Amino acid sequence: MASGVEVSVRDRSIAAARRTLATVPVSADVDLSHVTRVVAIVASSRGGSSLLHQILSDQPDVLSIAGEHTALYKLNGLDRGRDGSDILEPDAVFNWPEFSADFMSLLGSGPNRPPVDAVGRMQYAAVVTRRLALQWPLEEIRYTTVQDAVDQAVRSCVRRDDPDALFAQVLHHLRCSHPRIDPSFYDLPPALRSEGSTGDLRTPHDGFCIEEPPFIVPRVRTAADRDCLQRHPVVIKSSVDAYRLPLLRRLFPHAHIRVVHLTRNPAASINGLYDGWRDRGFFSYDVSDQHTLAIDGYSELGAAARRWWNFDIPPGWEKLVDQPLEWVCAHQWAGAHRSALEGLAPGIADEVLRVPFEQILHPAAREATLRSVFDFAGIQQPSRPVRFPVVMATAQPRPARWRQRAHLVLPAVEHPAIREVASELGYRKGEEDQWL
Repeated sequence: MASGVEVSVRDRSIAAARRTLATVPVSADVDLSHVTRVVAIVASSRGGSSLLHQILSDQPDVLSIAGEHTALYKLNGLDRGRDGSDILEPDAVFNWPEFSADFMSLLGSGPNRPPVDAVGRMQYAAVVTRRLALQWPLEEIRYTTVQDAVDQAVRSCVRRDDPDALFAQVLHHLRCSHPRIDPSFYDLPPALRSEGSTGDLRTPHDGFCIEEPPFIVPRVRTAADRDCLQRHPVVIKSSVDAYRLPLLRRLFPHAHIRVVHLTRNPAASINGLYDGWRDRGFFSYDVSDQHTLAIDGYSELGAAARRWWNFDIPPGWEKLVDQPLEWVCAHQWAGAHRSALEGLAPGIADEVLRVPFEQILHPAAREATLRSVFDFAGIQQPSRPVRFPVVMATAQPRPARWRQRAHLVLPAVEHPAIREVASELGYRKGEEDQWL
């Protein structure tokens, strides 16, 4: 690079993450060309996709990455498109072998495997280092440093089979040399993370958020080999995939792709997005180089809330930077589903199943709905009732929680662009009292 040219924080963060990842041993001999089946959950943010992804991932014959693969897009330069939104051009340039290696390094199946011996500790340290590279890129926490912290944590943790408790101990030891690591930004139980400051919203660091908070807690699962990739589906979910469905064919060139289009009524989704914007995490991009955010309901929460966008960025986002938060959330919901409806054209996916999230929540419809999802995905039906884990929640889940904010949410739903998408998805005017 020529002298005097400033390197962006995005580029510095990605380069630092790459240096960290280069310290981790790699042994995989498979890549994404060996994937034969993909099940992609496509939804708006706060639309129930985290829960459905976890339900499917909990099954023994499923391969998946913990959480979203959005961080891998960012790590490989596949972040914002030319208009600043999450829409990428169909010919977006990226290094497929590098993306493939990143994806495979996080792919696994089955339950968590506690580090009970030396080999297990090495595997756990590798998984933790890869996650830390995405979460705290500018810290450059090397694999050998993580190994030392893992060894100390295994000795000090009384609940080594509990991934949350063990990782909290790893963080405790890492903070001796990297004090900027903050456990409050993790998807940990409150008892295992500090709450951080109780004042203004703050970001985890001053770098580029490759992985968006709340951060994933690392777990070791059985790695994928060629036989697994031949026999088992890979289940993925990323809220930005609604905007870039053609990219899936480039990522998985030899796979049969099934898309579960998961819908949720706009009131519930808007309410969930509203909570998330005001919560401790979900920061996606610092947009201060283009705009100072003046979003009523958000930007008054501190300096970070005037710089950082949360969740996905829909087309036309620049017209929303000075609108009330509920309007921003409404257009995020509509933007994702409008893009999904238009993007699921012939040739993009081999099969598509639309599933209302309400039918998964409703006790009377749940069993039949999940049975149809398992059948569609080609996943063996579980022999026991499906458990409902709490994943990336900002408040205790309960039906129709949006009604406590109905005075804000329902006027936003009345916007013509929102109503049009809602009607197309089956959420019709006059039926709001039935929405969960």
